[in-house]
Amino acid sequence: MSDNYTSHAEQSSAHPFAAQLTTHGVPATMWPALHGHGVGTLVEKLDIHFTEFSVERVSATMPVAGNTQVVGILHGGASAALAETLGSMAAALHGAGKANPVGVDLNITHHKAGRAGLVTGVCTPIHLGRRITTHEIIISNDEGHRVATARITNMLLPIES
Repeated sequence: MSDNYTSHAEQSSAHPFAAQLTTHGVPATMWPALHGHGVGTLVEKLDIHFTEFSVERVSATMPVAGNTQVVGILHGGASAALAETLGSMAAALHGAGKANPVGVDLNITHHKAGRAGLVTGVCTPIHLGRRITTHEIIISNDEGHRVATARITNMLLPIES
């Protein structure tokens, strides 16, 4: 279930967040799960754009500019928000519309300062269970150097009919 994001013309503008979801690269297969809230305002503020979307791998980019801390480097909280966004979307994909992810643990190690350009987060599963998922997120800079490594565990709560 991968989407190359070549065109979203076939997607219905009837979705209340159609423009937002298209702008941020969310494939139409995820739109029903995001009907009530879209990608959220933080994804918009951080300017996160999804580039790959499958159960095995979710990736996104985020600019350093606009997401810096007091000395002008990438804010650690912005990196953590990127990691949590990727891990939560990956867990939602695994939940397949039957369960909603709720983060129960996030840890992140910052290895190198993000100074300019884009950072890319790549999220891959460590464990995909019925009630718990764990993902690793590697965040790297434009040169491919690792900026941060994160791990997130989500509990999957069944959606009540």
